[in-house]
Amino acid sequence: MGDYYHHFLASMAGVSPLNGPIPPAFQNFGYFTEYSENVPYAAPKSQKSRKKSAYGIDHVKHRRTRSGCFTCRSRRVKCDETRPICDRCRKGTRECLYPDPPPAKGSPAPSTPSKDSGSIKQQASPTSSHEAEDVEDDVSRSTKLETIPDEDEDVNQIPNFSERPTWSRATSTGTSINQISRATRQTSESPSADGNVSSPSNSTRTSSTHTATTPLAVDNPTLSTTSFPDWTHLSPGVQRYMDYFYKHMDHHNYCIVHDGDNFFHGILPNFALQNEALLNAIVGFSAYLYSLERNPNGKMWEFLQYYNRGVTLLLASLKRKGKPDIGTLLTILQLATIEEYLGDWINLMGHQRAACDIITRLFTPQTAVQTPLGRMVLTWYSRFDTFVAMMGGFPTALGQEWFTHHIDYARHQQLSSDEEQRSFHWKAETQYAGLRLLSREMSMLYARISRGQMTSEEFETAHAQTLQRLRDWKVQQDAELEDPTSLVTDFTWAPVPDEADIVSPFSPGMLYDHPKLSTTFLTVIWLSMIIMHQCQSPTSDRDRLYSELAGHAYHVCTIFELIHHWPNSPKGGLLPLEAPLAISALFVPQDAKHHMWFRRRFALMETKGYIHPVKVRSKMGVLFGAPECERWWLPNDEGFSPLLQAIRNLADERNATAINAQEENLREVRHIFTKMQLAEGQQAT
Repeated sequence: MGDYYHHFLASMAGVSPLNGPIPPAFQNFGYFTEYSENVPYAAPKSQKSRKKSAYGIDHVKHRRTRSGCFTCRSRRVKCDETRPICDRCRKGTRECLYPDPPPAKGSPAPSTPSKDSGSIKQQASPTSSHEAEDVEDDVSRSTKLETIPDEDEDVNQIPNFSERPTWSRATSTGTSINQISRATRQTSESPSADGNVSSPSNSTRTSSTHTATTPLAVDNPTLSTTSFPDWTHLSPGVQRYMDYFYKHMDHHNYCIVHDGDNFFHGILPNFALQNEALLNAIVGFSAYLYSLERNPNGKMWEFLQYYNRGVTLLLASLKRKGKPDIGTLLTILQLATIEEYLGDWINLMGHQRAACDIITRLFTPQTAVQTPLGRMVLTWYSRFDTFVAMMGGFPTALGQEWFTHHIDYARHQQLSSDEEQRSFHWKAETQYAGLRLLSREMSMLYARISRGQMTSEEFETAHAQTLQRLRDWKVQQDAELEDPTSLVTDFTWAPVPDEADIVSPFSPGMLYDHPKLSTTFLTVIWLSMIIMHQCQSPTSDRDRLYSELAGHAYHVCTIFELIHHWPNSPKGGLLPLEAPLAISALFVPQDAKHHMWFRRRFALMETKGYIHPVKVRSKMGVLFGAPECERWWLPNDEGFSPLLQAIRNLADERNATAINAQEENLREVRHIFTKMQLAEGQQAT
C-alpha cells in the first residue's frame, strides 16, 4: 500500500511515517492507476505536488510525537510535553495523560500493575527480547508475539501482551495464519461490467505469487468456530475486556446482521491470539464499549492505549513484511470499525482503501466465498465499501463479481443443506448478500448520474429497474425466513405506552425470535434501502412518494423500538439500526413530538458508543429546529457523561479536516441531506 497507508497510520499513531525503503510488494499497493480521480485519496500528479499533499497527509499538523501526552498523539498535534498538563490540554481543558516513565536502563520492568486499570501487566518471558533491534525482526517467522516499540520510545512505555498464544481444545498441527494468505489467490479474474464508472478492483489487481489451493477447512484451530479461545495467559485487564467481548458483544456491534458461522466469537478472537496488532485493536474496541457502559465518568486512556498500540504495531508490521496477510487485513477492518463508531468517516475511508488492496491480493471473487473467514471478510469490508459510497455519492471499490459470487455460492449451499439451522443460515446469507449487491448497484447508479455519465432519461429507466429489483428481493424471499411460527407473540414485557411515542410497536408481525432474528434485521436494512432509493426518484408525483416514504420510516421506527425493549435482544442489537433510523428522520412529520423522539434515540445511540459526526448533528439540528443538537441531543446535557463528552471532542477534532472534494462530500453527507430540503418543502405544502 506504499507511502499512503504508512503515512496515514503514522499520522494516527504519532510515530515516524517511514524509516527505510518500502518492501517491493508494497511499492504500488493501493494506487488505482485507472481510477485515481475517483478514489478517496487521489494520487499526486507530480513530485512537486507530492511534497505538498502526498497521499492526503497535508492536513497533518505534526507527523511525529515521541514522548508527548496520549491526548495530543490521538489528536495528531505536537505536544509541548509540559507536565503534569501540557499546554494544549490545559488550554482546551482536555484530559492529559502521559506514558509511565521508563525504568532506569537495565532495571527490570515493574512487577506491580499501574494505577491505570487499563494498563497491561506483562508476564515474564525468558525468550522474549526487549532490545530495540527486535523491531526489525520479521514476526512472520514464528508465532511468538514480541514487543514492538515506537522507534524512539522505550519498550517499557508500551503495554505488552504475553508472548505466545495458547489454544483451547485445539492442536498445534493445524493450518497457520501464514498459510491462509498463501491459499487464497488465483490468477483468473472475471471482468466487471459497470457501465461508464469503472471499478478500481480491476486496476488494483497485480500479478502475485499467491497460488490457489484447496480452501481451508473450518475444523483447523485457526478457523475454529466452536472452540473457546483461551486468553488466561494475558494480563487481568486484557482478560476483562476480552471476556466482555465474548460475553456481551457479537456481530451486531459490527453492524453486521447475520453471522451463521460464529465468526466474531470463534474465528476472530482466535486469530487475535496470534496477531498482537489485531488483539490490541479488538481489546481497544471492547474497552471502549465497556467504559461507556460501566464507567461513564472514566478516562479515554482506558481504551485509547490499546487503540494506539494496535495502530503502532500494524505500522511496524507493514514496514517489515513483504506481503500482506489475513491478520493485517482483520486488524485494518477492526480499526475501521472503531473509526465508524467515532464518526470519523474520513479515516474510515483510509482503512477501507487499504483493506480493498489486501483483499484483491489475497482473494479472488471465487476463493473469497469458500471459507467462513473469506465470506465474513467480504461481508465486513463490503459493508464499508457500500456505506461510504452511498454516503459520499461515489462508486464502490470492489467490482460486481465479488458480490455475485457470494450470492451464487450461498444459493448452492442452501440447496445442498438438509439440516434446518444450516438451511436457514444459507438462506439468510443469500438474502444478505443480495442486499449488498443492490447497495452497490444503487451507489454506482448515483455516482454515474452525479458525474454526468448518463442522461436523465437513462437514470429514470435505471432507477425504475433497481427499484423493481429491490421489491423483488422482498417478494421472492424464501418462506422459511418469514415463518410466522417464529414470530414473537408474547409482549407482556412491553413498557407502558407513553404519549411521547410515535409508534405502537408491541404486537406480532415484525419481530422474529431466535434463531431467526436475522430476518427482522434484514427487513429493516431493506426498508432503509427502499427509502434511500425512492428519495432519489425522478417522479413528479411527490405527494404519493413522500407518503410512501413516511410509511417505510414508521416501520423502521417500529423495529427500532421492538429491538430496544425486547428482553431477548442482543446487547448490540441497536447498532445495525442507526443508519436506517437516521434516514427515517427525514421523512416523518416534522413536529416537536417527532423531533424529540428522534433526538432521544440519537442520544441513546451515542451513549452506546456510536458517535454522529458533527456535520450530521448540525444538519439534524437544522431539521429539528434545534441548533443545540450540534453539541448534544438533549436539553440540560441529559445523558451526556464526562467520558462521552471527551470522546465527542476527540472525534470532532479528528474529523475536522477533509482532504479533497470526495471526502468533503462524505463529511457533509450532501448526497443524503440534499433530500432534507425536498422533504421539508413537501411537508410544508
